[in-house]
Amino acid sequence: MSGRYLVFVATVVSLIAVPGPDMLYVLGRALASGARAGRFSAAGIAFGYALLTLLVAAGFQLVFAAFPALFLALKYIGVAYLSWLAFRLIRSDGGFGAPSRSRERTDWAAFSAGVGTSLLNPKGLLFYFAILPQFFDAADGPFWRHALVYGWTTSFLCLTLYSALAHAASYGARRWTPEPTASRNLSRLAGVLLLVSVLAMLGAEWSGAALH
Repeated sequence: MSGRYLVFVATVVSLIAVPGPDMLYVLGRALASGARAGRFSAAGIAFGYALLTLLVAAGFQLVFAAFPALFLALKYIGVAYLSWLAFRLIRSDGGFGAPSRSRERTDWAAFSAGVGTSLLNPKGLLFYFAILPQFFDAADGPFWRHALVYGWTTSFLCLTLYSALAHAASYGARRWTPEPTASRNLSRLAGVLLLVSVLAMLGAEWSGAALH
């Protein structure tokens, strides 16, 4: 299992390193509201993937296999949700962490939006319900144990790497673009890139459907 596990970790790290909805949302949140908001966003994303891990361990992917329309509907809901988050970032004036809001409310908003981002991210859904099971080998023991180990490893790696990204983005914004206007523009740029990535996923879904 150790060799296959290392291959899995390398695969996950490479996927996390490719900019996608999760990364762009954490980046935008950190630029708009600072490293703390970015960390809570990363924690929410990791928590959402931990929940998906439980569904995979329970065999929920079999439900999607039996009812593919359900999985398709969930992906479209995810596209709509991520598009809404992108527009929030684009229209942001730095207000995700506005002083009029309590820190607890701001932290909860960042965390809960992160949970929604991971639970409704089509890329994440595809990974957990289609790719992760492919690493299973009966010699490793029961599937549920395999799913928990591999799924929670993914969640931990997301938490670690996205939290580091939040710190780096926030530090860079303060160091190189200290003016509030520049920081707002960067967060809006992250929102635009998030929207572009969502539209790209939607285009890939439509082109795939056309081929079939």
